[in-house]
Amino acid sequence: MQNTINEFGFLRLDGRRKSPLFRQLYDQIRAAILDGRLKANSRIPSSRDLMEQLGVSRTTVVSAIDRLIAEGYLHTSQGRGTFVSREIPDEQVLPQPVSSEAVSHKNKLSNHLSAYGQTIVDTDRSNWHTGESKPFCPGEPALDEFPIAVWSKIVRRVWKSLDPSRLSYGEPAGYAPLRTQVAEYLSIRRGVNCDPSQVMIVSGTQQAVDIVARISIDPNDQVLFENPGYVSARDAFVKRGAKITPIPVDESGAMIEEAISKHRKARLAYVTPSHQYPLGVTLPIDRRLALLNWAHENEALILEDDYDSEYRYAQQPLPCMQGLDHGARTIYVGSFSKVVFPALGLGYAIVPKPMVTAFENALKLVSRPGSQVDQIVLSEFIRQGHFVRHLRRMRKTHALRRATFVSEIEQHLSEKLTVIGCPAGLHCTTILKTKQRDTDLVAALDQQGIIARPLSGYYLPETPVKKRRNGLVFGFASATPAVIRKKVRQMVELFR
Repeated sequence: MQNTINEFGFLRLDGRRKSPLFRQLYDQIRAAILDGRLKANSRIPSSRDLMEQLGVSRTTVVSAIDRLIAEGYLHTSQGRGTFVSREIPDEQVLPQPVSSEAVSHKNKLSNHLSAYGQTIVDTDRSNWHTGESKPFCPGEPALDEFPIAVWSKIVRRVWKSLDPSRLSYGEPAGYAPLRTQVAEYLSIRRGVNCDPSQVMIVSGTQQAVDIVARISIDPNDQVLFENPGYVSARDAFVKRGAKITPIPVDESGAMIEEAISKHRKARLAYVTPSHQYPLGVTLPIDRRLALLNWAHENEALILEDDYDSEYRYAQQPLPCMQGLDHGARTIYVGSFSKVVFPALGLGYAIVPKPMVTAFENALKLVSRPGSQVDQIVLSEFIRQGHFVRHLRRMRKTHALRRATFVSEIEQHLSEKLTVIGCPAGLHCTTILKTKQRDTDLVAALDQQGIIARPLSGYYLPETPVKKRRNGLVFGFASATPAVIRKKVRQMVELFR
């Protein structure tokens, strides 16, 4: 005798959910078949019965049942009805989930992940951008001031006149006119010494650093790295098996002389000379020259991350190190995330000519070229002069917001926090004067809808706790002056 299902008590359809009713019905019947609640050869109620039981239209029921039949979960028998397919016997249903208490997350993955994959799982993400847009997220520009109307107009024009061939994959190194514009702009504004063939368009600074690590670092190679420093860049080298050697950072930036005198066999040095992240200081010329001489004498590389270089509020942006390097030992990387908008997902790497082929081939291996359309739009945005005008406006906007933030901190929290670093960039680093742990304060601020990063988290893991500065890193650029004033005063009660 066949097992007939008289009613589906497990079905719960909700018209308030985003998922259509027919999809909810399909998903729930399918799940019941796969987990064994509906056995093979079980009879399904007629569409009329389901309509009455669930209070939905016949179209909803028929749409769900027809899809289940088409996918093989159900079958019909003429004159008899609809049944669960015999091809899904009880012994082949999906296994029940294993509780977290029974098996740890690490052990469940251990049979499927490489050593590299497991290190990624274990990586501390406390300093990574989470996608949340809250005050005071570091590294986020004044997106409310971006000229969306101008950008949209260019997008429409580009699409209207677009050659269909541009819908295919583009050149691995990027859209040629954009590469030329980047080379020209960086030559004028940052003192970079390059031609367009050395410009590689990437998805952002992180991809550039990752590729540099791939093509220049072997396991156990030594990499000099600022301490504290940019966590995600450090992780890219760690994942390649590099041995990270700290370069301490003082009030004048990375302490180059001490590092290079002790570590002449290092393969590469990663630095943020224009605006050190996260302390915000600028590397003086004598230390820059010392690092360049070390690289030439020891056949090493320098990876110059020109972080926040465009946003200096007391003076013009300083020339980059790469322009001083006549021996082609410096790789220069930057991003449009801070000067246009993060969602654009475009950056650049200026690569020494002997490394161009390796970098370009690595780009082919790790990803397809970025959207040609986005690159064309950005190229037009630059060509028509909007980019330079936008930067001028952003410097004024960010300068006002920084001044507001610093003023509010000094007025309401001067006994608790000290602002350090030069007047530049999109973040302010503060040193705690209290005995509170920066990690505890970050968690408390998050409960108040405020994002900050613990300064102690930017240090290398092996750095003793006593040698880590206790502080908070705030981004000021994404919040209006009114929001800055409100949130700083809201913060006061969290400090003791």
